[in-house]
Amino acid sequence: MSEQTTGARFRLGVGASDDWRMAVDGCLLQLMPLSESANVGFVYVSDRMAERLPQILKRLSEATGISDMVGACGYSIAAGDTEYCDEPVVACLVGTVPEGSAKLFRRPTERPQGWLGVVHADPQVPALPELIEDFAEACGAYLVGGLIAARGPRPQWAGSLTEGGVSGIVFSEAQPVLTALTQGCSQLGELHTVTAADGNIILELDGQQAYNVLRDSFSVQSLQDLRKLSNGLMVGLPVSGADRPDYLVRNIIGIDPQAGGIAIGAMVEEGDQLFFCRRDPDSAARDMDRMLADLKRRCGDRMPRGALWFSCMARCQDQFVQDPSELARIQAVFPDLPLVGMYCGGEIAQSRLYGYTGVLALFL
Repeated sequence: MSEQTTGARFRLGVGASDDWRMAVDGCLLQLMPLSESANVGFVYVSDRMAERLPQILKRLSEATGISDMVGACGYSIAAGDTEYCDEPVVACLVGTVPEGSAKLFRRPTERPQGWLGVVHADPQVPALPELIEDFAEACGAYLVGGLIAARGPRPQWAGSLTEGGVSGIVFSEAQPVLTALTQGCSQLGELHTVTAADGNIILELDGQQAYNVLRDSFSVQSLQDLRKLSNGLMVGLPVSGADRPDYLVRNIIGIDPQAGGIAIGAMVEEGDQLFFCRRDPDSAARDMDRMLADLKRRCGDRMPRGALWFSCMARCQDQFVQDPSELARIQAVFPDLPLVGMYCGGEIAQSRLYGYTGVLALFL
């Protein structure tokens, strides 16, 4: 690996203040002095400052001399080993990548070629799962990123302001990056085959009424008992062709005991397979530790220079509320790792839109 490829560690700056100018100044104080070769930056801003995103990015770009900056706003921001939840904060990660290896894009119709893309997306974009898949295929890139989870405006930045779409940055193979995904749900029972369906409504599983199979999987007797589980009712849709067992989690959004059907947040067809699952803090912790151990093994004697972290809002609110947190687990395996990211309303990995997951990208 060449000296240009390895480069220096990325630098992280964090500024927390109700005044966006003071937050930016606090951020810059930690970033400076920058290496003259620094040429890429990732900025995540509290949604309390969403309307100031253009001024914040303009000031950071001018002060650092970095034009290739991407950013988004969110309700919760990750920086270093700290989650800033509903706090006014500006977090910026800057570093050096090989010259010409990074290309910004401001809309999905721009499709720069590359091998890894960092993507920020507005959750209101129509047919987003299909758009992400098409974009990944057209760019030839493995994607990491997430859907912006914010109150009010959801501006994005990719060299300039963009709103209501998909934006980010694509890297060529000249910049090595390791990525991994960790799940936040655990499987209940066996794999089932859809034997009757209508759109997103599953009528039968394994030749039985879907409602009965659901009830038996959660070991309850009535719809009332199922409602008590409310946010724990989910299905897992296995992903074929992955290098390890993988699945997409989708919510159960409706139950009809009379007709025997259940509605989920995805379209299904006869012959599709699925299993029922629920959020499980212990399983989520074990899977995250597995992911980090695997990444450590894949790094070998190389030390990550910087990292991006995209995690589901539900993970930080429901599953990692006790120590060690997600970020503490990452820092325990990769001490003092310069890391930034956001908590999302859906996570992007490879070419798919996930839920209840964490996606980590390590720049080598």
